[in-house]
Amino acid sequence: MPAQLTDSQFRAIEYTSRTASLISLIGTIFIFVTFLTQPAFRKPFNRLVFYAALGNTLFNAATMISRNGILAGSDSRLCQFQGFLVQMFLPADALWNLAMAINVYMSLFRRYNVKQLKSLEWRYFVACYGVTFIIAFTYLFIDTQSKGRIYGPATLWCWISIEYDYLRIALVYGPAWICILVSLSIYILAGREIYRKRRELLNYSRSPNFALPLAKVENPFTSFKTTEFSVTSELAVLSPATNVSRDSLIRPLNQDDQVLQVPRGYDQYSVSVETKPMNPRVQSTNPRSVRSSTQRLESMQEWRNIATVEANTATWTYTKCALFFFVSLLITWIPSSLNRVYSLIYPDRVSFPFSYASSLVLPLMGFWNTVIYIGTSWAACRTLYQTFLNRRQKHALLPLGSSPQSKHFASRNSKRGRGSFSSSMRGLDGF
Repeated sequence: MPAQLTDSQFRAIEYTSRTASLISLIGTIFIFVTFLTQPAFRKPFNRLVFYAALGNTLFNAATMISRNGILAGSDSRLCQFQGFLVQMFLPADALWNLAMAINVYMSLFRRYNVKQLKSLEWRYFVACYGVTFIIAFTYLFIDTQSKGRIYGPATLWCWISIEYDYLRIALVYGPAWICILVSLSIYILAGREIYRKRRELLNYSRSPNFALPLAKVENPFTSFKTTEFSVTSELAVLSPATNVSRDSLIRPLNQDDQVLQVPRGYDQYSVSVETKPMNPRVQSTNPRSVRSSTQRLESMQEWRNIATVEANTATWTYTKCALFFFVSLLITWIPSSLNRVYSLIYPDRVSFPFSYASSLVLPLMGFWNTVIYIGTSWAACRTLYQTFLNRRQKHALLPLGSSPQSKHFASRNSKRGRGSFSSSMRGLDGF
């Protein structure tokens, strides 16, 4: 057995892990409330953050227990339950981060739309929660005479006991770092692609031969693909008009009819339908508004400005979100990974700095997902906050006794009074 920490050190670890867990729980509650009640937050990327928040909540339930599971004993139900939660939902967070990176890749490089991205979600569920559940559930039934149960004291809480320390590397930290490296690689490739498109778009917008349409720089965290349908009709006169009766125009089709027949001499419409990528921020241009050369130049200048703004906005938003991911992954997994390496090198020692850092950063996974969620939904957050302020100001400006509730009750009481008075008068009619 490794050397134990002091009581004051254990208390510091316990208080820190519970405080960090509480912060994460507040963040995940914000994710649940806004995602379920505000449609503006339900973007494809945020759906994965919402699913990851479910696991963060249950993992924080285990970290809130802290060392109480250890004090209850390795064979206690509390310790086994805590170890199960930690084993299932700790690696699941890294897997969900990989799923988010895959969504970025499919959106940017494979041109997946919202429907196609949603079709991948059940596979993410199986990989992130199904696989981890099987491993965590299997550990509950392993008990050997030489090493005992897999779930047992792990300094911070009940998890994989020190006797099975190699399983932490093989089935938790090893796969987690593979997911982290793959995710970072995807974000680097996506960043290069976005900056390349930004450079091309800015070059086109500054060119004297600048022409529409433009290639749009899309941010895979916040954008989704839409399609604009353009229908054009024109009047075509086939031949001089002739006298045709009304009955010849309307007749039932026979089985031998293959096409709709139109009498000669009547005008026909030729209809063509075409699709093109639609810019959600700019309305489609009316062809009549660009007939003159002056209007055409004004339209081109407007598109130049819009192209520059959109390129810079998409680039900055992607950089901000990718930076959040990079920082959150490193802060979450580096201290705890160093603690695992230290325990392998010095199996008879316990490092208080590494243990304390792990008790701080691991419960904060839900907090970092909340930061990413807010970063990808900043416009929706500002709109929600402004709506909240407007409602408070409107409520504060109402005079005393004139609130909507008081008006509602006054209206009901007045209606009841009129009703009782009229009924009593109807009763007096019989006298």
